[in-house]
Amino acid sequence: MAERISYDVPPPKIGPDAQEELDRLVQTLHEHGLLRFANDVVASNHELMRIVVDGLNKPGSLNAIQNLSVIAMTLSALPPERFYQVMFALKEGVEQVGNHRHDKAERDSQQDKSKHTRQDKEDSAPGMTGLYRMLNDDELWYAIKPILAGLRAFSERLDRPVDKPVTDFTGKPTEGP
Repeated sequence: MAERISYDVPPPKIGPDAQEELDRLVQTLHEHGLLRFANDVVASNHELMRIVVDGLNKPGSLNAIQNLSVIAMTLSALPPERFYQVMFALKEGVEQVGNHRHDKAERDSQQDKSKHTRQDKEDSAPGMTGLYRMLNDDELWYAIKPILAGLRAFSERLDRPVDKPVTDFTGKPTEGP
């Protein structure tokens, strides 16, 4: 009797293997000029680094880097949920300011001098009695109180002298020359 032949069927090729993908990537980088650019950057290492260091060593560049680091330190101290609240409250506040701002020409074109509508009375200055009513409006004071507290904290922070931002932020003294 004949002996049985053992043969495992190789799986069909579904896509390119790793070497083919790498060759394709290198060819694509070459076609788009990125390999030449990378080679030129590596070849001009000392000259390129000198240009970068000279550019970063200018007072304006140093100020920009330090300012960006202060922004990063500030954002790192603020919890994301609080930052979210502040940014969207600011967005809604700006929208409301934009909605309530009227140009003089727009008011004059909408207003008929002979008729005074209820909207005209609401948009006009409140007068002394209106001012008195605003002073007694608890909802208005509830809305203004956070703004006043924020202005107070802002003013107090502006009056505090700062030698070095990092020292002020961390509380650790830095060693200087």
